[in-house]
Amino acid sequence: MNKYYLVLLFAGLLFCTSADAQRKKRKSEPKKVEAPAPQKPKPSVDMKGLFNVTKMDTDWFFEIPDSLIGREFLTTTRYTSTPANIGVFGGEQVNEQTLYWEVAPEKRLLLRAKLLVNTADSSQMINRAIVISNENPIIGSFKIESHKDKLYKIKVNSFFNEDNEALGLPSSVKREYGLSVQIGNLSFIEDIKSFPMNTEVRLTKTWNCSKASLPTASSTGKATFRLNISFILLPERPMMRRYYDPRVGYFADQYNEFSDKQQRVRNKKFITRWRLEPKPEDVERMRRGELVEPQKPIIYYIDPATPKQWRKYLIQGVNDWQTAFEKAGFKNAIIGKEWPENDSTMSMEDARYSVIRYLASPIENAYGPNVHDPRTGEILESHICWYHNVMKLLHDWYMIQASTIDEAAQKMNYDEALMGDLIRFVSSHEVGHTLGLRHNFGASSTVPVDSLRNKEWVEKYGHTPSIMDYARFNYVAQPEDGISRKGIFPRINDYDIWAIEWGYTPMLDATDEDSDHELLEQLVAKRLPGNPRLWWGDGEGNRSDPRCLTEDLSDDVMKASEYGIRNLKIQLANLPQWSYEKNDINNTNLTAIYNQILSQFSRYNGHVMRQIGGYYKDFKTVDQKGDIFTPTPREKQKSAMDYLQRNIFTEPTWLIENDYMRRMTSDPQQVTISVGVKTLTTLLGSTSFNEEYTCQEFYSDLTKMIFKEADTREKVTKYRANIQSEFVNHLISQYKTLAVTSEKRPYILFALKQLKTKTGNAMNSSNDAFTKAHFVNLNDAITRALSINAGA
Repeated sequence: MNKYYLVLLFAGLLFCTSADAQRKKRKSEPKKVEAPAPQKPKPSVDMKGLFNVTKMDTDWFFEIPDSLIGREFLTTTRYTSTPANIGVFGGEQVNEQTLYWEVAPEKRLLLRAKLLVNTADSSQMINRAIVISNENPIIGSFKIESHKDKLYKIKVNSFFNEDNEALGLPSSVKREYGLSVQIGNLSFIEDIKSFPMNTEVRLTKTWNCSKASLPTASSTGKATFRLNISFILLPERPMMRRYYDPRVGYFADQYNEFSDKQQRVRNKKFITRWRLEPKPEDVERMRRGELVEPQKPIIYYIDPATPKQWRKYLIQGVNDWQTAFEKAGFKNAIIGKEWPENDSTMSMEDARYSVIRYLASPIENAYGPNVHDPRTGEILESHICWYHNVMKLLHDWYMIQASTIDEAAQKMNYDEALMGDLIRFVSSHEVGHTLGLRHNFGASSTVPVDSLRNKEWVEKYGHTPSIMDYARFNYVAQPEDGISRKGIFPRINDYDIWAIEWGYTPMLDATDEDSDHELLEQLVAKRLPGNPRLWWGDGEGNRSDPRCLTEDLSDDVMKASEYGIRNLKIQLANLPQWSYEKNDINNTNLTAIYNQILSQFSRYNGHVMRQIGGYYKDFKTVDQKGDIFTPTPREKQKSAMDYLQRNIFTEPTWLIENDYMRRMTSDPQQVTISVGVKTLTTLLGSTSFNEEYTCQEFYSDLTKMIFKEADTREKVTKYRANIQSEFVNHLISQYKTLAVTSEKRPYILFALKQLKTKTGNAMNSSNDAFTKAHFVNLNDAITRALSINAGA
């Protein structure tokens, strides 16, 4: 056997041994199982809706259907939680925008804000000019992650986490609260939910805060807000607009409309209202005058944070409007409901629901805004904000205006039934705003003053024709009149029913807003003429009309105010008993209600002063004859001056004749002096004039009334001395500052020269030391003023 063979044999033996060992090893080891292919992570959120929403780990994605590119959305941003004592509360709205999606080059999806200022039909040539001169701002740009199944997928984290003023807090709000830089790691998306017609985004945002008066800033230097942004798809079939009419008080939107054939730009102004339409099968029934239910009723839910005892009264305030809608042809058109607290599918931030939100606040108020389609005025939802402490306001109003005729108001804590009725009335008023109605401050001026003391009349017709007036309670009625709450409280009345009829009655044969307007004019011609109770007195846009006042009553505010003063005197006499509470050790109630009486007296004086000067404004169409503006009648203006002579230029000592005055102040007369001087200052600073009672007559009459002691040689009291000094100060100030061309200046100069002579004679003939010194002082001031200006 040669050497080569031995080597091969040995190698073969080694190979066999090795192979056997490997086989044995494979038999003894478990078989390896191949790992499955890695699976894609499942989203923690996967929700279908207006925008499909998915969440992968910490990333949020929207899927936008092709069909929604270019469609318009309304976004509303509300606080869901706010820092303490900041003055705004969870549930209140802070922002609103109209937006649309647009596909851009380089695989980007843009979100633009649409500003509706100028518009034209897309078929018109002029629309090209509109497009290039009304560029809408881009508020968001997103990388398109994918475009499958006609869905654009985009990641939205950075968009919602950044400080975007279009959808977050506007710059004006941030300045108000001293907010500077948003802190990124303290701001995040809480949750996103999507529904068929809306998508809701909840955010937490934290800013550096420098406003020292806010507890959150003084304690931490930071302020955290929680917000909810609602994306609401606007209707593909816009509601038919209804043109604004200055004879009926509705909130309105407007824009400029351009067209090829016009020779002047047309401003279109249209009202805000809910879309109430009969069901198709009920149209003919409505034509026959039958009441029908709308396709979609207006529903208001009550915030479950509302104390249970008040919920039914808020609901009644909503349902009270059903009668008005029946005049427009609908039954069950508006409904109040309790929030279904155990329904986890509902959220008060969901834009599909309208809610009366209950806010834990010391603010004495409530208000009723709405969210509407800016293209047509269609109201989409509303959140009425109801502050807890509005009950204090209601208590004080009712005590000051009705306690002499309703014994239940003669205490500091009302029983549930009375407070409930007060809540119901304010609920109705605020709901009226959310239906589109503005204030009607002129309504009460159509009521004859003495009818307010006629039990049968006032209980039948009410003390004002509109709950949208600021005519709180019947303060004219006297204790002996025996008037019940039906004649004391406001109610949904003639004007309100007419306003709903005008705004919500479908013009079934209308094809566009122009034909709608023409048909509506037939209704106006049928209802308005000869019925002053349907008059809308716009006291906000027209402040020169003395009939359009807040907190006033009747067609004669001088007489009404003196009736009111009679009741205030009774209240003052009984104030210690009516304001008493055992635990009120600091006399807080006595002082607070006394100050309310002072405020009410000041309101009466303000109503009277507004009767001097001014013009009545009664709208007339182009086809109606007569003046729109007529001066306030002379007898009204002279009557107002007589009231001031009796109640202001003569000291109102009834304010301080009660034996408890020194429990509140060491110098009671300063109260009357303050009231008198403040009233005179207001009269001199705000009075305008018309041809019925001229500036010359006004200053001549005022000089005689205020300085009668200079003619009669009577002693001047401390009160009258303050009134006279204030008058002279005003005349000197106006003489020095008014231009020579001013209407007032000649009469002011004449009055000063008169008073120089009067005070000179009076100081020489008076035997009373105080009176003499007073006239010497005034004469010196007048002489110096006249000589300085003459020298200049």
